[in-house]
Amino acid sequence: MSDSIEPCPYGERSEPAWPQRFRTGSLCLGVFLAGAGILVLQKTMDDRRADDLGAIALGFCLALMTALGSAWGFERAGFHRFGLHPRIRQCRDDIHGPGIEIPYVRILPVQLSAVFSCITVSGAFMIRASNRPDGAMLLARHELPHSGSFIAWTTCATVAVCALPFLIHPRGSTRLHADGIRRRTTWLVRRGVSDVFVRWDEIQEVDADVYTVSGRGASTHNPLIRLHVPGYEPTPPRVAHDKPDSFTVPAYVLVSDPNTLLGLIDRLHGCPEDRHLVTTPEAPELLRPLPVRERLRIARKIPRQQWEW
Repeated sequence: MSDSIEPCPYGERSEPAWPQRFRTGSLCLGVFLAGAGILVLQKTMDDRRADDLGAIALGFCLALMTALGSAWGFERAGFHRFGLHPRIRQCRDDIHGPGIEIPYVRILPVQLSAVFSCITVSGAFMIRASNRPDGAMLLARHELPHSGSFIAWTTCATVAVCALPFLIHPRGSTRLHADGIRRRTTWLVRRGVSDVFVRWDEIQEVDADVYTVSGRGASTHNPLIRLHVPGYEPTPPRVAHDKPDSFTVPAYVLVSDPNTLLGLIDRLHGCPEDRHLVTTPEAPELLRPLPVRERLRIARKIPRQQWEW
């Protein structure tokens, strides 16, 4: 019996299922947007002294959007999931005992909410400016007492749009126990909870798969871990990726590194003598990914694949 708590990034595989490559174009985009955000913020501070509240609001919205765009560029370049996420923790279940809990990401709905809010605020000020004869001052400070209706409607619209990503984005977690794997998913806009538990002995095979989102000129391949379970039948409310005899773990919406999570699931499925490791207090360390430099070095050594992360 092995008591090693060392992570097993790729399981029985000799290379990552979804290579993480360094993308120079995305890095350049991130650097460009970061510089643009700094310039916009500097211009906003100048407008602050000019007492133009509309220009200040537009400036801060543009600065925030460029900052989020810069962060997205750095993430696409390969700089994401640097280490063990602090939200990966040990959990305890009354039926299945202790295990590891890997929650869904929170940053995506927050980013979308911020972008939608900035677009709403910017659009409101630009609409107001188009209805003014001078057009120079979007909304000066001395006009605030006479603009109660504008401020109220803009605030209501911003709050409504800000809530949309949280209504659509699923919430929940995936838990790894000594006797099986549990996936719990909830939606604010759908009734019910998808709560599925599959025992390790019921799993026939563990495969790496992708959920592809196609766009103009490029496609994004989001990692999925597909568990082949004979006799499994999705029941409402169901996760869209599930199929008959196929249970999926949506690795792309979990806070863990997809390749490390796939390796651990491979290990727990293929090595029954190691399943007790998830019950120890140090169990979250099993999901600590390799350093980014090491992951990029490994990805450079293997042929370019269609699935990249």
